[in-house]
Amino acid sequence: MDAYTALKFAHYLGFLTLTGGLIGVFIAEWRAHVTHDVTVFAEAARYTVIFYDAVVVPGAVVIAASGVLLVLHLEIGFFSEPWLVGMWGLFVFEFVEGNTLTRVQFRRTLRHAPEATAAGTLTPEIRRVSRTPVGIIAHFLDLPLVAVMIYCGVARPESWAVVGLAILIAIAVAIGLAISVPRLHRGRSA
Repeated sequence: MDAYTALKFAHYLGFLTLTGGLIGVFIAEWRAHVTHDVTVFAEAARYTVIFYDAVVVPGAVVIAASGVLLVLHLEIGFFSEPWLVGMWGLFVFEFVEGNTLTRVQFRRTLRHAPEATAAGTLTPEIRRVSRTPVGIIAHFLDLPLVAVMIYCGVARPESWAVVGLAILIAIAVAIGLAISVPRLHRGRSA
């Protein structure tokens, strides 16, 4: 196997790992968000951390390393193509957002899980800290932006307008989901 094929394989593997981990985080975090059962809340909070730290972060590291090595190997330059800038720009944004907003949100939920378990109920205060508007938006933004990263790598759009439109569509989808999905679950027991 030549270097290019190995790097490409590592890059694909990184994206599969990252995406799979984000899907796991999404499901576990949403389960903690909608449940009224303290045990389910605590378990979902633990699964969110496990998926993020054991699957998402290693996938991101593989993507970063293989991506940089691919650009250097192909000698194309980090700013030479709109699709490439879109790909690494969104990756950097997601990496920063994931290690700030998202991490703060799920760590806060995990921190309150033992308190909820000891109390035997999910108090309004615990619900409030586990359902912040910023946390909900970040929750719904991850997967659409990863989809745009994958789109940039696969379709390789050569126009800044196409990359920008894809990003705007992803943001619109995330906002739409952040507004509509919580309303669907409001008042339901899980």
